[in-house]
Amino acid sequence: MTFAALFGMWLAMTALMMAPVVYPWLRALQRIARTPAPAPPPPLAATPVVPFLAGYAVAWTGFSAAAALLHSVLLAARIAVPFGAREHLLSAGALLLAGAWQFAPAKRACLSHCRSPAGFLLTHWRDGFVGQLRLGATHGVHCVGCCWALMALALVVGMADLRWMALLMGVMVAETVLPWGARLARPIGALLIVAAAVVLARGAPS
Repeated sequence: MTFAALFGMWLAMTALMMAPVVYPWLRALQRIARTPAPAPPPPLAATPVVPFLAGYAVAWTGFSAAAALLHSVLLAARIAVPFGAREHLLSAGALLLAGAWQFAPAKRACLSHCRSPAGFLLTHWRDGFVGQLRLGATHGVHCVGCCWALMALALVVGMADLRWMALLMGVMVAETVLPWGARLARPIGALLIVAAAVVLARGAPS
């Protein structure tokens, strides 16, 4: 499979899985844009969703390109993707990495950002198309920081397995949207680390 095809697959997957995560931000953006002074919507940003989404997409496009590059390298090395039970060491490693990231200070910082759209937008509001493009890109970088390790588990379970992909999307939505979502990060990390240990203990299928 070519890099272009893999890139398209990762880009489509990230767009689908991030849609419910970014939706609360778009609603908050629209509400703030309609608010009278001191934060009036500038002429070029009568529809601020467009530049904001463009900036947000830039961040996830970068992630998709990196993931597609890694995917193509794995395929060139004749490593089965998705890893599943056949590549149990890689599966365990990916699960362990994703689990460990749930405990990282950077994860907590990015998750805190992603859970407070109104506060961030009011504090960092920028007039004009370029300003709101940068606003979207800044949020996109934080969103990637929050979700990249969970998204990368597609290499383990496979993008075509809609049940696992729906579960991963549900986890990301729960963490970023639900009132008690921040409390889920560490339990989810612990579960992923346990899953890594189970996969490693079972080893490759005979």
